[in-house]
Amino acid sequence: MKKQIFVTLFTLLLLSASYSCSVFKPTSFTADFNTGDRTWIGKDYWAVPMEDWQVRNGRLECTGERENMRVNLLPCVLNDQAESFSTSVRLGLLKEGELRGYAGFSVGLWDDVDSSVKALCYFGQGVSAGITSDKTLFIEQKAVPLPDNFDLSDVELTLNAVSEKNGYTLVLDAVDKNGITGDISLDEIGKLRGMVALFNRFRAEEEKKSTPLFWFDDWMIEGPKLDSVPENSFGPILWSMYTLSRGTVKLTAQMPPMGTDDAREVSLELKSGDGWGEKKTVAIEPDSRTATFRLEGWDASRDVDYRLIYPDDNGDPYYYQGTIRRDPVDKSLVMGGLTCQFASAFPYTPVVKNLAFHNPDILYFSGDQIYESNGGYGIIRFPAERAILNYLGKWYMFGWAFGDLMRDRPTICTPDDHDVFQGNLWGEGGEFNSIENWMKHYDSTGGFVEPPEMVNVVNKTQCSHLPDPWDPTPLKQGIIPFFTDLLYGRISFAIITDRIFKSGPHHVAYWDGRMDHLKFKLKNPRELDKKGLDFLGASQLEFLKEWTRNWDGVDMKTVLSQTIFTNAATHHGEEKMFLVGDLDSGGWPQSGRDEAIKTLRKSFSFQIAGDQHIPSLVQYGVKDFRDSGWVFCTPAISVGYERRFVPDTLGVPVKNRPEHNLPNTGEYVDGFGNLNYVYAIGNPVETERKKPRYILADEKASGYSIITFNRKDRTYTPDAWHFLTDASQDTPESHFAGWPHTIHQEENFGAVNQSKLQLPPIKVTGIKDPVVEITDEKTGELLYILRIKGTVYTPKVVTKGAYKVRVGDPETNSWQEKSGVKPGIEEPLQFSF
Repeated sequence: MKKQIFVTLFTLLLLSASYSCSVFKPTSFTADFNTGDRTWIGKDYWAVPMEDWQVRNGRLECTGERENMRVNLLPCVLNDQAESFSTSVRLGLLKEGELRGYAGFSVGLWDDVDSSVKALCYFGQGVSAGITSDKTLFIEQKAVPLPDNFDLSDVELTLNAVSEKNGYTLVLDAVDKNGITGDISLDEIGKLRGMVALFNRFRAEEEKKSTPLFWFDDWMIEGPKLDSVPENSFGPILWSMYTLSRGTVKLTAQMPPMGTDDAREVSLELKSGDGWGEKKTVAIEPDSRTATFRLEGWDASRDVDYRLIYPDDNGDPYYYQGTIRRDPVDKSLVMGGLTCQFASAFPYTPVVKNLAFHNPDILYFSGDQIYESNGGYGIIRFPAERAILNYLGKWYMFGWAFGDLMRDRPTICTPDDHDVFQGNLWGEGGEFNSIENWMKHYDSTGGFVEPPEMVNVVNKTQCSHLPDPWDPTPLKQGIIPFFTDLLYGRISFAIITDRIFKSGPHHVAYWDGRMDHLKFKLKNPRELDKKGLDFLGASQLEFLKEWTRNWDGVDMKTVLSQTIFTNAATHHGEEKMFLVGDLDSGGWPQSGRDEAIKTLRKSFSFQIAGDQHIPSLVQYGVKDFRDSGWVFCTPAISVGYERRFVPDTLGVPVKNRPEHNLPNTGEYVDGFGNLNYVYAIGNPVETERKKPRYILADEKASGYSIITFNRKDRTYTPDAWHFLTDASQDTPESHFAGWPHTIHQEENFGAVNQSKLQLPPIKVTGIKDPVVEITDEKTGELLYILRIKGTVYTPKVVTKGAYKVRVGDPETNSWQEKSGVKPGIEEPLQFSF
């Protein structure tokens, strides 16, 4: 009788708030999954893990073996009101198993840290109600058995929730296809709000056993407790990334894994007056699920709106809109620099909000856009197609978090080791490394573990919108390269990879344990710098040398890499393990590192990188402290594995601290003998780590960076911001200590900048801001090349001797040169064009 009264009251409550629309209305949602067979369920759902669910035969099927597989409903959420709701679904046992399987509803999924649906899909906690594979109904810990003859092959499961004085009362009803029923109720359930999801899960036992799996269909949820939030939907076009360089736009649309019955093309239209111009259509690349457009002869002087078009499940056009920004050649360029997205702080809402406030002109994601554990589940290495789907599910988290920022500004994105499911990567030019060898040697041998098809998907999803590779020749195993250059705002960026060609530590390690962890001081820091070791690779080094000399349309130069070219960490992990040297760092092999730095300083290039999970600002030294350029390691968006740089605690003599006199700064020789001038360092806060995840991220030195390129003053100003800061309320505490700091272009060749030797002044007429090139006549080696500000410049050199001075305008290919120029002469060198 009690149950009948409850259901009658609930029906009256729903009728009082009913609407006529049968598919989607303010208090109702229904799903029949009649979309054709595919992995991606649809824009209104987010499956975790994505590859463990599929739409097949007009129903939703769970196919995985994870402990907590779920499908979150995106466009309907439970509000804060004390109202009622009901949800029902048809389900059935798809596959029997030895474990006890659970299937049903999670309601009221909520996260006190971040209540966005992006966060709730992964961190939301709610009330579970459902059915088990051994015929039991349950709500949370309360359970009742179903009749022995209850048929699990096709069951209608209904959960009714009524708000009462002491919270909610839930009643769960089950009816099998033969009309046999069962029910269970639970009173005084606390506040329900947030998301609703379906789940199929089990509890892991001591041995691996087979998992019961369920199918689902005809999902319905209704009631005044529901709010419609259609903007929560995600897809079918997930997001876009684009670049603009030298009159060419490349734009990539990221699609989900669609089905064989779905459209295989994406279209692009550009705004023209009050309407839209000619449509351009390209095919979706089947493995990466990307569609890349190339637009040449671009007018970069104005903003242009664009929209991507793809048919939705009803056959109607779905539009994804953004803006291709004009080339900001008339102002200082502002870049948002980001790295390392450990999912404990997903969806990184404070960082996203602050970046929107800063409104940077361009974004740079330097690597580790995914980690193997992101999403709360592990990785699938083989076969390639399963590994690709596993990667894509984690990759889509990145786009979901930052897509709204990327849709209307250029984005540079480069993969690093975790993106290809390797904790460390020494790529050795694309060499193959077996999983057995890789695991045996603690992740310390060279080569790629994943199938090349998966590695290429990583490169395509992250880099296909970049300018064409400088050398498109495939590497070993057919792995596609991505190193290239990009010109934007008259800043030239060399986009390189410092992992793909690098030699593995197994070539030099002779100690026990991890070959990449050097735990004792070497008698000769250079003893691990053996001949034949690779750092950037021959082709990439040749690219950098050519890029150094190309100043067409360029005022300043910057190198974008995954990690910094030194070892600026002393302690690793939460246990604070001390390492003399980390061979995973860019401080080894030293000869390759030195050659790269000497090449970069020839163009007075600044370097921006990530990877280290510890923001740092360092000036390199090769022969002497501070004789080379500056590098900025940006804060990790979300730190997982902690690192610290605390030489002060090691009794290491610190010389020449910067003027701010902050601890752990100054001149420091790393374990490989590299000379570092550490200007600023952002170590983690030393506190208890059991805290809400956003606070924990902040204390572990997470955050983001803003880099300003001032062409008028020829300066770079890197700035490191804390994760939990409010950029609109800028205070000194918003920044990591030591930031911001302004670096003049010429500081990036410290030996020249600090030299007392000067060549005669150069005076130029007929060209504004000419390019000046200085070459050592004895060796024929380029000393440096840069675009000066103005028409008068006094070059410095580092040694006495004769030099060739070449001055000109690369845009018109007008050049003049003078030979035999020596230091100490006061009479100006006149160049007239």
